[in-house]
Amino acid sequence: MIWVFIKVIFFFGVAIGLAVAFNFLKDTDGTLTIDFLSREYQLTFTSFLTLVLAVLFAVLLINIALKFLWSLIGFLRGDDTALKRFFERRSEIKGQSFLISAYTASFEGDHEKALSEIKRSKRYLKSKSLPNILSLNSYEAKGNLSKQEEIFQELIRDKTTRSMGLFGLIKMKLSEGNTSLALKLTGRLIKLKPQNLSFNKTFFTLQLTEGDWDGALTTYKKINKIKKIEKETYGKGESTLLFLKAKELRSAGKTLDALKVSRQALKRYAGLVPNSILLSELELLEGQKKRAEAVLLSAWKALPHPDIVKKFAEIENNESVEARIERFKKILNVKKSDRETKILKAELNILSENFPEARRAISDLVETDQANAKVYTLMAAIEKGTGSSDAVVKGWLAKAVTAKRSKRWICSNCDSQSEWEPICKKCGEFSSLEWREERYQNLDRNDQSELLPLIIGENSSIPDIQVDKAEIDVK
Repeated sequence: MIWVFIKVIFFFGVAIGLAVAFNFLKDTDGTLTIDFLSREYQLTFTSFLTLVLAVLFAVLLINIALKFLWSLIGFLRGDDTALKRFFERRSEIKGQSFLISAYTASFEGDHEKALSEIKRSKRYLKSKSLPNILSLNSYEAKGNLSKQEEIFQELIRDKTTRSMGLFGLIKMKLSEGNTSLALKLTGRLIKLKPQNLSFNKTFFTLQLTEGDWDGALTTYKKINKIKKIEKETYGKGESTLLFLKAKELRSAGKTLDALKVSRQALKRYAGLVPNSILLSELELLEGQKKRAEAVLLSAWKALPHPDIVKKFAEIENNESVEARIERFKKILNVKKSDRETKILKAELNILSENFPEARRAISDLVETDQANAKVYTLMAAIEKGTGSSDAVVKGWLAKAVTAKRSKRWICSNCDSQSEWEPICKKCGEFSSLEWREERYQNLDRNDQSELLPLIIGENSSIPDIQVDKAEIDVK
């Protein structure tokens, strides 16, 4: 508002000045008399105007000359002047042209030329970060690790590229197998950029490698805050970390602490079979058979798995067949419609030589095309037990050979199969193993090693079998 007022006053001042000048010119005879140093000078109006303009122009030139002289003095002293900025812009343009030439050479695979052009560009560019970053590709192609490390160290010294330098050093240390140093560097990196998802994932992976379960759990929670993980997946991952901690505590002889942590893991995710097995063992060590059974029943409800049955059988080693079958009804009454429960029921009835009941337990699986290799093998055992001909028994075994395979631990990320591990050995994904059937059945891989061995003897009235991995046979 004040600035507008000043401009209005200036405008009216100029207008009044012009009006007075025109009024003065109207009253004159066309000449001006100037009295200077006791002498009079007669000038026409045109000559006077020319003289005024010449004086103004001379003043302007003197002002420019003085400014240039002052700028030159400042430039020589190293001050930030217009002259200095002019030469800097010129130098930057020249440096950028060398940098473009270096990038072109690197793209064409001529890394010697690229490094030469980068070296020339550094003479003109104020910032050395971009040439350093571009040279990394050429040094990597040449296998010059010492130069790469030197550049990463330079990048760390610059605030704008510090995170990049640290991340590059971390990758180098990992390739060298120095995970402990890589972990320390990643800790520094996280302090710089605490909300970076990629950096936190790298930190988490390194903590897993070093067996820092508490640290990994903290980082896993942080990753979940940065990018929300699906609730079930997150619970499974958290349970896995707690299980690994409990396992370590048990190895150290701290069974009570291990028991506490393992119980927490069960609460987070009941379907983690290895933790349920560990927790039942810890409960048995404390003499808590009922609690051990309860843990396994809870695990079976979440995820029916043969290892659960095996551990459930081990709770009572010296029991009769009838007593074992009676005790197993606790499991059979959980998830009755599940295929694993029906298979278990058939196995128990085969054990007690109740073949008609064993057939009824799995007949609907065969009729509804839900049978796998294990089901067909059990059908062969049932036929053998009821006295059917060898042709019938072998017919069921032939079906077992070509049937889909039983469930196994399969990585959800790369579909590789293995025993349960917290980290997939093939792709390195954390908590990715699932207990399921293969998505794509491959008959060439469908070997018979998973099938229940069935020995057809001339004088045998019942099949000589091992009931899966559950080991529910009376010892």
